[in-house]
Amino acid sequence: MKPNIVFLVMSAVGKPETVDQLARSLAPHTVLVHHDFSQTPDFVLTAPNARFVPNPKRTGWAFFGFVDGIFHSMKYALANLEFDYLQLLSPSCLPIKPMEAFEAHISGREEAHFDCIDLFADQDALMSVGFRALTPEKSLRHRVVRRLGDAYFGASSGRRDVAGIWLHSGGKKSILALIALGTFKALSRPSIGQHIFDEKFKPYYGSTWFGASRHVVAAMLEKFMHPGVRDYFSQLCIADEFLIPTLLMHVAPAKGPMNHFIQRFDQAHPGRIEDEDMEQLKTVPAFFARKFPDDPAAQIRIRVLAELAGSGPLAQSPGTASGKPRDSNALAPGATALANAGQPADGNYLAGFFGQGKVAQ
Repeated sequence: MKPNIVFLVMSAVGKPETVDQLARSLAPHTVLVHHDFSQTPDFVLTAPNARFVPNPKRTGWAFFGFVDGIFHSMKYALANLEFDYLQLLSPSCLPIKPMEAFEAHISGREEAHFDCIDLFADQDALMSVGFRALTPEKSLRHRVVRRLGDAYFGASSGRRDVAGIWLHSGGKKSILALIALGTFKALSRPSIGQHIFDEKFKPYYGSTWFGASRHVVAAMLEKFMHPGVRDYFSQLCIADEFLIPTLLMHVAPAKGPMNHFIQRFDQAHPGRIEDEDMEQLKTVPAFFARKFPDDPAAQIRIRVLAELAGSGPLAQSPGTASGKPRDSNALAPGATALANAGQPADGNYLAGFFGQGKVAQ
């Protein structure tokens, strides 16, 4: 029996035609779209397998609402949809293998697919991004510790591309670098760093783009709701790169490698996949890739869907339907009605449970 998959797409500023094309390429599975209508209000989808998450969160790059939106959507999916597996995607993602191959892949013994690094065990990771995990973003400590990290590596540091992200590598041989390293190691102790990490709750760092079985998704949501978890992570810079890998590692599923190929990062942002990357995409073991151009007519998108995903005309999106923009409770035309459509998700549930935090991605 084929697994029932829900693809969760986090949308905010991209073109609806791009999301439509992505949704069609993932048919017949449900594509659940968390769209921030406050950023792009005129957003209509026509793919019959697409539906919107009710009461979406306000999102934006590096804001915590992106995290809230993911967990709000996971809660909604668990309550309203039958699925065996959930895969997180962005509008800039595309499948790079046929859907049948992905269905077979997730039907094995592995319960979740993601990549991450033990933050305290990897010195490059600790010194590259430890300041983000161990200090509140808007604090004086954050600014001071970040500068120490810069001083540790200097301008001539190397680079490691791992776990869907990248790290500085190496480090200078100087008194200041030794002071920086000692400071970071001291901050890793809860009594000094005043954070929530210890031997029983170690921090991990890696790509946000995970896939997991239903029971793993439920366990992640439960741990996210533990007292203090949301409050702490909501203060961090780009918290999703710590929170999601950390929760997944502590849920302790049978782990497989990440389902994504992510184009080499340019500082904080992944690079864009272009025509010259086609041959590389043919060789990677991943099932999805990002970041593709936000244009359904882009040649690289058309080639990938036709030659790699085998989607053909299914992924060719017709013109966006005219009319008023849909609100966040609307279904895409042709989508099956929810079993519990009369019970909209409470968009303020998580915020009410944990108290207010930073807004958006």
